[in-house]
Amino acid sequence: MNNSYAVVTGASQEVRKIFAKELAKKGINLILISLPNQDLGELSKNLHKEFGVQVVFKETDLSITENMLSTSNWINDNYNVSILVNNAGIGGTKKFEDTTVSYIEKIIQLNVVATSLLTHQLLSNLKKQSKAYILNVSKPCRFITDWL
Repeated sequence: MNNSYAVVTGASQEVRKIFAKELAKKGINLILISLPNQDLGELSKNLHKEFGVQVVFKETDLSITENMLSTSNWINDNYNVSILVNNAGIGGTKKFEDTTVSYIEKIIQLNVVATSLLTHQLLSNLKKQSKAYILNVSKPCRFITDWL
């Protein structure tokens, strides 16, 4: 797998960095994707230095369909992908009645739509590999409701 890559979305959050680190420990090259201003450059540099794997990154908001499509095109045009870890996501922790429509839409867009579309867009790349894997990590979405 040394000329193929694992794509890890949501790679910058502390707990989520574990996926990237464990893959790097196994000698797997990485494509890390997360929101801007999440220190992905520093994480990439550290993983490369510690484990000797190739690490590239892209900072983008995958909840915006155009960003997700641009990112998947960039990956497909430049890298062989054997692992996809759909790890980006957000959970709801507000009272449901106090939540805005735009907040609910953002959760659905990132947790469901972006995950599904990214998998769809990278599937032909994954299928070209002798072995390929997809891991979808779910996010808790706990809206607090009051029973009448």
